[in-house]
Amino acid sequence: MEQGQIGVITRTLLQEQDAALLRAMGLRPNTKIRVCQTGGPWIIEMRRSGGACSRIGLADAIAAHIHVGPF
Repeated sequence: MEQGQIGVITRTLLQEQDAALLRAMGLRPNTKIRVCQTGGPWIIEMRRSGGACSRIGLADAIAAHIHVGPF
């Protein structure tokens, strides 16, 4: 994905410990995201129903295992 693009997480291929941590932060399948910054770290904005959103940073090694489809 490129900066500014919006998509929906379709699946993650992470070790369970990493996947559990991301789920606790709200990053899970069917989550709508927007890429704010690409690469080292990736900054993504997660959007929730009701308009709430938050941003997190992801290392390249983690971001590479998150699959995103079109919104």
